[in-house]
Amino acid sequence: MDQFFGRAYVFIPCYLDGKALKAVETEQGSYVSEMADRFSEEVSNRSWNQFERGTLGRFSFNFYGESEKDTNCEQLPGDVYFTLNQRTQLCILTIVFGVNGEPITQLLDRVSREGIEITNGDERNASFYEYLKANHGLQVSGKARVCLSTGQKLSDILKPSIFANEMFESDVMESAGLLPTFGQGCWQENIAVYNSSEIYASKTTVLRYDSNLDNDDPELSGTSVNAIRRDLMLTFIIELLMFREASIKRANLRVTHSIQTDEKLELDDINDLMGDFKAAILFWDLDIFLYPSAQQLADSLFEKFDIDRSLETYRKNQSFLEQRVNLSNAAQAEKETRTINYIAIIVFFFEAVPLLFVLAESLIQKKPLNMLAIYSGIAAISVSFVLFVAILGIVRMRRLTKKAVRS
Repeated sequence: MDQFFGRAYVFIPCYLDGKALKAVETEQGSYVSEMADRFSEEVSNRSWNQFERGTLGRFSFNFYGESEKDTNCEQLPGDVYFTLNQRTQLCILTIVFGVNGEPITQLLDRVSREGIEITNGDERNASFYEYLKANHGLQVSGKARVCLSTGQKLSDILKPSIFANEMFESDVMESAGLLPTFGQGCWQENIAVYNSSEIYASKTTVLRYDSNLDNDDPELSGTSVNAIRRDLMLTFIIELLMFREASIKRANLRVTHSIQTDEKLELDDINDLMGDFKAAILFWDLDIFLYPSAQQLADSLFEKFDIDRSLETYRKNQSFLEQRVNLSNAAQAEKETRTINYIAIIVFFFEAVPLLFVLAESLIQKKPLNMLAIYSGIAAISVSFVLFVAILGIVRMRRLTKKAVRS
């Protein structure tokens, strides 16, 4: 069975879309103030003071049932906290559960398929993501991660399901169990940097084992302040990494949307699309952590979470978009040149016709040439030619300037 004793933290990367988050009042010693204190102690002050923290309140979450599709689930209360970066409007939601023997893997499965559900008023199985969008203007941007913290050893049979974020003995999979070789077994590596705990991680899940927690001492069990404080050695790092996830996924969503909708873009549009990522560059600062131990753990988790793959996808999409803009600009330039040539021919025709008329009239009627008309015609043609060359030069200069800026 997949019973679990300890704390489950669900981290959801989001961005705020046009609304203001309204926090519920919090007490000193809460998760909010404890996380703020940890940031001030561990993170460079050029970064941590740009965050706003609060809580959205407590909700009843669907936690486990007879199967993944059970709509009459047992529920568990979860406290929802937010950390909002005021400059970028990126936001990380953290749901904190105190788990006392309930099955855990259905929650992980719901997180994987983005099927987290709550009771919202009279609606029992309301989508939590839809609630966030409708009530708080929060758009989910990226893959949610789960951190489990416990003081009790977990069965080796259960661990593959935990690190895959799948339901243990799932009906959908005919109760088949995952092999320990899942994910090349990379989740079996202890990446802890202190001897107070063991930390294991996969792309979706982090497991922290601390033998001092969840035993007979209520002060170190459940969601007690001391238990959460010990977990903060890990969870504050995960929260910062989730800002990286949110920043690159939001930028990638906009780039992908521009590609799929086949919008006509200019260079300025490309710069605007890159603005989301540029604004969030502080989360990619290699020196954001004050202590090498925190930096080492962050680097290990960053590799496990495979966020670099999202960054590579963003770069490929950005490159494709730039190539499309280049082709569009080249086609537009050819069209402009052709149009200018047509205009030049028409202008030359209207300027040359009077001169040709004067010459023809003189030859047919054997009259002396009207030199004034000839000089005027030549001057008009010369002025038109100079204007044509000037316009052509301006257009080419503009193209070269755009090319230089792009490179």
